[in-house]
Amino acid sequence: MIRIDTASFTPFYEQVKAQLKARIRGGLLRPGDALPSIRDLAASLLLNPNTVARAYRELEQEGLVATRKGKGCFLSESASRLAGRGGLEGLHRRLDDAIAEAESMDVPPDQLKDLLDQRLRLRSRERHGRKKP
Repeated sequence: MIRIDTASFTPFYEQVKAQLKARIRGGLLRPGDALPSIRDLAASLLLNPNTVARAYRELEQEGLVATRKGKGCFLSESASRLAGRGGLEGLHRRLDDAIAEAESMDVPPDQLKDLLDQRLRLRSRERHGRKKP
């Protein structure tokens, strides 16, 4: 369900949050669906349970998750609507940040496009089970 990129600079809890939000936006998770227990998800991802708990807690603060005592965590009724906020807008901001960083390093636009194409091809190969070049 969720994959952790140990080579990424993105904290693990943020990776968990981002992937859950992507699944909500994509319709794979719907309001009322139960999320895996913190312990189960942590064990499957080889993470400390506190890492998953932080991701769930932040999703709850954002209104995407509701915790039911003794029953677990469930997607809130407004999860689909809320997860869509900032979806593409958030991506645009992150792309703008990457472009600004590339500009500060004097990376020409054509080279930046080539780098993006390379990363997209690499991720596609990884998703389809092929080894990195």
